[in-house]
Amino acid sequence: MTVAEAAPLATHPLSLHSPERHVPPGTQEFYEDVLSRLRAWKPLPVGEITATLDRVLESPDPPSDRELVYIHWQLRSWHKRLSTIVLADRRFHPTAETCWLIENGKAIGDLRIGDGTWGLGTVRRLASTLLGLLDEAARTHGLRVDDNGDEEVSRTRRSP
Repeated sequence: MTVAEAAPLATHPLSLHSPERHVPPGTQEFYEDVLSRLRAWKPLPVGEITATLDRVLESPDPPSDRELVYIHWQLRSWHKRLSTIVLADRRFHPTAETCWLIENGKAIGDLRIGDGTWGLGTVRRLASTLLGLLDEAARTHGLRVDDNGDEEVSRTRRSP
């Protein structure tokens, strides 16, 4: 089985680009657009991310080639979402390490994964980069990740 055969049939919504149209602020159309975006927003599933990272980085049984393709796709989309979150908050300027983690994760995510140990190595490199970015975001932005299984990230009080 090749990696192309094991790829998921549906593409992730983040991998599709649709150009946004300009809507002037203060109009009803603007507020309807904002409201529709808020309804479509889904929080970052931190519990699922950490479980996947543990499975890839800590598990003695590596995932199969078919699972690696899906995990690579998941890690890539989570890295992209977390990068957007980290760079969107203008109160916190990105550190050099954060910029490196974002660029490195994008470069690793763009690599095609092969079969066997090469694919596992690529996925593990992406997973460790995502883990570093998650830790850096939690440290620099004052986020607290609940370890009791809840999938939420809450902001602790901290002055910018």
